[in-house]
Amino acid sequence: MAQTGNMPQAEGVGSQLDLAALTKYSAVSGGVAYATGMLEVNIYLHQLGITDFSLAKPKLIVTGIVVLLTFLLLALFPLFVARWISLRGSLRGSKRSCEKILFLLLFPLFMLVAASSHLAFKKPGLGQIAVWKVWEILNATHQTVFNSSLTTLVIAATVYLPICIATVAAFKASRLFNDARSGTTVSDMDRVYFPVMLALAVISVIGYIYIFSLTFYPAISPAFGGGEPYLERFVVAEGQRCQWQQLGIPFVDEHSNITAPVPVLHESDTQVAVWLTDQAESWRPILVEIDKTQISAIRMVDPRAKKIQPLTSLPERCGTSSSSGAVSIGGSVSRISN
Repeated sequence: MAQTGNMPQAEGVGSQLDLAALTKYSAVSGGVAYATGMLEVNIYLHQLGITDFSLAKPKLIVTGIVVLLTFLLLALFPLFVARWISLRGSLRGSKRSCEKILFLLLFPLFMLVAASSHLAFKKPGLGQIAVWKVWEILNATHQTVFNSSLTTLVIAATVYLPICIATVAAFKASRLFNDARSGTTVSDMDRVYFPVMLALAVISVIGYIYIFSLTFYPAISPAFGGGEPYLERFVVAEGQRCQWQQLGIPFVDEHSNITAPVPVLHESDTQVAVWLTDQAESWRPILVEIDKTQISAIRMVDPRAKKIQPLTSLPERCGTSSSSGAVSIGGSVSRISN
């Protein structure tokens, strides 16, 4: 009877332990996703001359989840190949079953090629740095099927290469670690290989994050943690209209203090970065960071209502514009980066 009375207590302790472990794993996973998202966003913004280390941004967790999830899905096939090669002697009887799951493992790779072709077979959008670079290397002044196909292969291979290296290096490092942990005799060369493989895996993961930020991140909707530019209208004070026009930001009409739809690259707690370029064939844009204190109101624009295009500089109508890298707006400075 005493043992029977203690069973619910034991089950309760087990439930508490499971809940504590689940909470711990969730916190660690959220922290890793958040750190990955912050690294991803700042790598991308750094390429455009912007830095934002604001912490209170739930979007960073979504961004990190997208980056890590795509990495894990694409790593399934190289992991399967590495394991199959290392255990090929013991997998003869299961060859048919391995062939059945091979297609499922290749499906993420097919999706990678499809996503790369989606970027390559249309005009590169704002912020798609890698696609613009490939186009410049190919000197693709006119889009052709050959250039688009080659761009697709280059993008897909560039994204997939660090994943393969990281997966194989991590698999090798895990095998060396398990051998040492199980008491198996480990050679001096294997002791050297372990930190090398581990470092190679970490570097390759960071390389994937870097490449992802230059390829797919600017093409993913902000609703899914991406950095695709979106349109907004700004309402400014009447006295600031002149300075905004000097920057080349268009307004609805000559007497309105409401801007035309502006392609927004990034918003921080204090600044809004917008595109300002008429060089549609160059991947190096001109960006304007506007102090949010100079904006009276912001109106979102339906992305389906108007295709996003870079702003075109307008003729100056008032005063003289500054030729330096900063323009004063209402007592604050809006930085222009090339």
